[in-house]
This record gives sequence, structure tokens and C-alpha cells, in this order.
Amino acid sequence: MLQEDTMTDALRSLAVELDELGNDAVERIPEIPDFKLTDVLGRGGMGTVYLAEQTSLGRDVALKVMNRSAIETPDEARTVAQLHHPNIVQVHAAGTAGDQSWFAMELMRGKTANHGNFTSAEDVAGLGAQIAEALVYAHRCGVVHRDVKPSNIFIDENGLAKLGDFGLANSLGEGGTRRYMAPELIASGKATQASDQYALGVTLQELAESRIPRDHRQSCPDFSAICAKAAAQDPSSRYESMTAMLEDLRRFLARRPIAANPPSPLRRCRLFARRNPIAASGLVTAAALLAALIASLAVGFIKTSHALAATEREAASAAQTLAKVVTDVNRTDSDKRAAEITRALTAAENLAARFPENAEIADSVEKLKSAREAHARFLERRGGAMRLQHRFRPIPRRGP
Repeated sequence: MLQEDTMTDALRSLAVELDELGNDAVERIPEIPDFKLTDVLGRGGMGTVYLAEQTSLGRDVALKVMNRSAIETPDEARTVAQLHHPNIVQVHAAGTAGDQSWFAMELMRGKTANHGNFTSAEDVAGLGAQIAEALVYAHRCGVVHRDVKPSNIFIDENGLAKLGDFGLANSLGEGGTRRYMAPELIASGKATQASDQYALGVTLQELAESRIPRDHRQSCPDFSAICAKAAAQDPSSRYESMTAMLEDLRRFLARRPIAANPPSPLRRCRLFARRNPIAASGLVTAAALLAALIASLAVGFIKTSHALAATEREAASAAQTLAKVVTDVNRTDSDKRAAEITRALTAAENLAARFPENAEIADSVEKLKSAREAHARFLERRGGAMRLQHRFRPIPRRGP
């Protein structure tokens, strides 16, 4: 009799399991007032995202229904609904249906970053800067995302990146994708702004390694340094804030020295030359002419003790001017660079007045004048570019 009871219990358990499998095989689309749910767009550990029509407004949305085991209140949805930023997927509405929470968000018709096309580290850094903008704003609003990863970054047809799925955004809750979770988050379950930074660093590093075609992949120490600093195991070794990471990404994109990898003086000169090739060429020309001028003075005018003393003084002055010009290659103030070129020209003109018969000095004066004119044209073109950039500046952020 006992054996029969045991068999009966086993059959009952099997029947229950088969019923559950049968129920799971049939998609149960929940009923949400004012929304008509159709296709499933995706599923995750926190819930299911449906394509839905908001009937009152006649617009398509992505509606996420949170799993019962994942959330007990709609607080997360209400929090996200208050965030308004160009780089955050907009939440239109939030609420509950029975014992489930849901929120409706704008329907992103582009692709996610893990299916994006990147051709260089600059492309990935540009995407990272947009997401960093979103996180800076969210952190200022007291919201931690908790699950930054490529599949939560959406890219529209114009290249605008938006961070979505703030369903995990809760200062006390748990969640996230383990590969992108900071060590301290795995250990304690407590998310912080530093753990969001870690996730973004890992995300950018992964995109650079996996999405850039191998034949376009190049060593980029500055970008690697930014990712490594953001994704440091020790939170104290990361950037002091998401704002600091954003500023370093902007420096990298502008070809300026970054905080994560302070460059040597030689690298500073190379970065300057990449940013301003015309100005750099003019300064190098001026430096070379002054060097030639010093050599000419040393060879052609050392005839008398008086001439020797005068030549030594002029050569010392020219050497100081040369050193000043070379040092100022590192400056970012173009007006100061123009002043140094003018100062070098003045020194050459003074020498020409003292030695009017010297053809090399006269030739140097003319070439320095040409260098000054070339630099002036560079400044004029750069001013036009800045005006054009201001004309097409990004949409300003809204919110607190």
C-alpha cells in the first residue's frame, strides 16, 4: 500500500510539472489598461518587453512587464519616468496590473550597441561619451542604473545613443548582469555610482575588442587607459566621478592629453600637431629659421671682439626666443602662439636693421612673415569652424 501511495505521489508531481511546461509553452500576454500588447520584443531576468500600442494616443511603445519575483512595487518605474535626457530612453507611463508592475517607454527602432558598427576607438569613445552624459544626469538625480551593458544601449539611425532599461535602478535593490558588475557590487549587492562607472568601462572595452573589425583595430593607449581606469578592481582607483570619466572621454575625442594617461612632452607636441597641423607647421618653420639664424650669426659676424659680444647677446636672445616658441607648442591658447611668432619676427627684424647687408637675415624675415600670415589664416578658419559647431550644438539637457 505504501508503494502504491508513493507511485501516486510521483505521478501527481509529474502531472504538475507537465502542466507547468504546457502553460509555459503558451505565451500569456498580460492585459494592461490603455495598451494593446502584441509581439514580444525581448525577455530578461527582470521581465518581458512587448511591442504595444497606447490606444489613447495611437502610438507604438515598448512596454516592459516586470517579473513578480523581480519587483514588488512600481517605485523603480516611477523613478525612471521622472528622468528626461536626450541620451536616456524616455518612459511614458508606469503602473501596476494586478500584482505586476509595468512601464511603457519610447520604442527604439535602431539597434543595440552589441550589434553596432564601429570602425575605430574614437567611434566607441563617442558612444561612451553619450552614455556617460546620461549617467552623469541620472547620478545627479540620485539614480544608479545598475545594469549598464551593450544590450541596454540603443543607437538610432542618426547615431544618437540612448541608455535604456532603468528597471534595475534602485539604490537598495539587487540585480544586474554579472559580467559587467563591479567586484564590490557582487560582494555586497549594493550598487553605487562607481559600480555604474565600472560597467561602462567594461562595456566600452568589450565593444572595442569585439565590434571593431580586426583590420581596423589599432593600438590606442589613451582609450585603453580610460577603460582600464573606469574598470579598476578597486573603486578608489577609478575616476572620482562619472563627470571625470566623461571629461577624459571628451579630451580623447578632441585629441588632448587625458588624465588617465598623462603624456610625455614629446607626446604633447604630437597631440598638438594632430589637432592643429597648420599652426604646428608654422611654429616648426619659425623654430627652424631661428636656429638657422643663430648658426648664421655664429659663422658670419664673429670678426671683432665688439662684434663677437654683440653677436653673443643677439644669439642668446634668439636662443631664448627659440626655446619659448618650442615650449609654446604645448600651449592651447592660439593668441599666445601668435604672439610668440610675432616676437620671433621682431627679433629677426632687429637683426636685419643692424646687419642690412646680410641676405640670410633678410630672407629669414620674409619667411617669418609668411609663417605669421599662415597662422593668421589658420585662426580665421578655426573661428569659422567654431561658429559652425556652435550653430549645430547638441540639444541641451532637460531636467533638474
